[in-house]
Amino acid sequence: MKNKNICIVASTFYDDLSDQLINGAIQANTFGCNIDVMKVPGAFEIPGMVKHILDYKKLDLIITLGVLIKGESDHFEYISSSVSNSISQLAITSKIPIIFGILTTNNMEQAIERAYVNKKNKGGEAMSTGLEMLKLYDQYKK
Repeated sequence: MKNKNICIVASTFYDDLSDQLINGAIQANTFGCNIDVMKVPGAFEIPGMVKHILDYKKLDLIITLGVLIKGESDHFEYISSSVSNSISQLAITSKIPIIFGILTTNNMEQAIERAYVNKKNKGGEAMSTGLEMLKLYDQYKK
């Protein structure tokens, strides 16, 4: 698994939280895979970047990371629904695993808890899931 190439596509809208998720993912890379981090301005831009990467780069796994926090308007519902549906469609149609690691929380406290808690860092959990899926995809290619 060491020769596998992983791209983390992360939103920088809440950059401190996103950096924690990225760090958690990198620390959970127990197989020593090659990791490239691509940062985009917001969660809405993640699916477009994932599609662009799929079209132009040879990878084995993509991890998506970011933070969406519910506000007082309907914006959260539109963005979270669009992003999750778009990433789901990309995952279904791609030949590589694409992991959804975007936090969708009701408030900043929930986001901080999920991004900063070392043993439950959602970035680390996304990487662990991705590595497991990578093994499964490899197993079923044969």
